[in-house]
Amino acid sequence: MGKGSQHTTSTVTQQDIPEEFFPYMERMLARGEAQSLEPYTPYTGQRLADQTSDTLASQQMVRNLATQGTPALDMATGLTAQGALGSQAYAGAPGYEFSQYQFDPTQVFTGDAVAQYMNPYMQNVVDIQKKQAASDYMIAQNQRNAQALGAGAFGGSRQAVQEAMAERDLLNRTNQIQSEGLANAYTDAQRMFGEDRAAQFAREQAQAGELGRMQAGQSGENIARDQLGLSALAQSGTMAQQLASLGEQGRANEIQNAQLLETMARSNEARDQAQLDMAYQDFLRQQQYPMEQLQQLAAMIHGLPIQPAGTTTTSTPYNPAAQALGMGISALGLYNAMAG
Repeated sequence: MGKGSQHTTSTVTQQDIPEEFFPYMERMLARGEAQSLEPYTPYTGQRLADQTSDTLASQQMVRNLATQGTPALDMATGLTAQGALGSQAYAGAPGYEFSQYQFDPTQVFTGDAVAQYMNPYMQNVVDIQKKQAASDYMIAQNQRNAQALGAGAFGGSRQAVQEAMAERDLLNRTNQIQSEGLANAYTDAQRMFGEDRAAQFAREQAQAGELGRMQAGQSGENIARDQLGLSALAQSGTMAQQLASLGEQGRANEIQNAQLLETMARSNEARDQAQLDMAYQDFLRQQQYPMEQLQQLAAMIHGLPIQPAGTTTTSTPYNPAAQALGMGISALGLYNAMAG
């Protein structure tokens, strides 16, 4: 061995066991050997608690929430999109176009209008008046002839002058009757033409007013309709926001309900798991009970007053394998000594 080699010093104390203790040692060793030969006893009980129906229900609720999407939000999005499209339609709608009422051209009292409005029976009346004047002339002529005969002047120059004057008066009278008839007919035609033109203008004014009223009413109705449509779109947008908010609130409530159910289920499962753990610990204690009894018996024997028989001290080089072997031999020797 070199100078630097390590040496170990061991002291062996030999003890003699009194004979009266041998039966206890033998029984303890026999029990220990029998206990060591016992096969492994597996635990057949349940180690993990089953999931409760509440846990499964909460998981199903969460699964439903994950798969069903957000119907309220989808509906709100659809309403918002419809509102946007509707507002674009109103934004591009043309204004109401008013049409101008077409008045007829102003009529002029021309020859055609005069002929149209003059009384067609005027000439008949004038002719009657002329015939009456001619009849009056013939009567007057007969009277003049009778007077000339009575005076002996029939066919004379005086009679001729009177006839000429009478004819002139007849011609003047017939001309006057014709001119007055035409003048009266023209005046009546002009009056009726004016009345018709005034009536036509009044009628067209009434028609233009009615057209304006209808167009103004239609325009007002269109404006009211558009305002109602825009109001409905605004209300639809508000309802969409409310629907989305209610949908999120409902979803939050469902999530909270699932969480509450899961919390209660975990509490029940924890209690079930604690019971299973307690049963397993009881099983382990039952398995260790024989060994604990042997350990207590060995401790009692070890505490008996056994006197040492002698002490031997040796110094050997340090060898871990040899030291372990020596410890095994010492244990075997102890066993043999107690068995002998």
